[in-house]
Amino acid sequence: MKNALLLVLLLLLPSCSRLRPPLSALERLKPCSSAEGPTDAYCGKVDVWEDRAARSGRRLSLKVIVLPGLRREPAPDPIFYFAGGPGGGAAKMARMIREPFRSLQTDRDIVLVDQRGTGDSNPLTCKFDEQKLDQDTDASIEKLRACLATYPAKANVRNYTTSIAMDDIDDVRQFLGYSKIDLYGGSYGTRAAIVYTRQHGEHVRAVILDSVAPTDMRIPLYMARDGQRALELLIRDCERDPGCHQRFPALGDRLTRLLAHLSSPQHVRLIHPRTGAEVEVNIKRLTISNILFAALYSPQTAACCRS
Repeated sequence: MKNALLLVLLLLLPSCSRLRPPLSALERLKPCSSAEGPTDAYCGKVDVWEDRAARSGRRLSLKVIVLPGLRREPAPDPIFYFAGGPGGGAAKMARMIREPFRSLQTDRDIVLVDQRGTGDSNPLTCKFDEQKLDQDTDASIEKLRACLATYPAKANVRNYTTSIAMDDIDDVRQFLGYSKIDLYGGSYGTRAAIVYTRQHGEHVRAVILDSVAPTDMRIPLYMARDGQRALELLIRDCERDPGCHQRFPALGDRLTRLLAHLSSPQHVRLIHPRTGAEVEVNIKRLTISNILFAALYSPQTAACCRS
């Protein structure tokens, strides 16, 4: 009986070892609880100075999650995933990120860090009513200013820049014991990856930039222009596609007439899709514009019909 039990344990050990990040990382992290992240991942904190230059004052705890490589001996260079936004926390998105990156996790660890000011790393967030899609620009700016005025008690915002955050990321790399790393960034995450490579290129093996936001791009200065171009291309593609054109004839002209009609707000009564209650909605031109702008971000919601 003892021999049989020993044999079972020996057979299990190799498969268990596949879930381990490098030994130095394993010594510093612990299996995630369900509240922290995926339960087959490892969680931990890395403390850094808020003021890295002075090395004094407030300390920040950066949340770190490692999705360990599934092979018995994964490649030594992990993938560090940089979230978009700016403001997205990579560790906060661990469950969502894991599935599309599952094939990459077969060969190497995936490291997710909530960079300073995001996720669970001293988040600097402003809570707005996301249901109010018709908020005008001036009112939105005033809300942002009011939110910013609350920060001094918890943060010196001058220390929440990309270049400083990327030095934090290198602290995480050292903490976990990696020599060379691979970088993946999307949207703002591409800027983070570019800055990290500029500051710590000797530790970078490869970089993937998905939807580049270079450092000389003034976000969000050109968002309206780019959104309009995306809409015009969508309308053009629909006109060229027989199925889409048949189902939505004269799409561009109809949209133009709708927006002109909404120059004066329209009150509409409808059934709430979640509660089933009848509600009255005040629809403005800005409401529709914001919905369109958000929809154009996704290939699924921006795709024209196919015959």
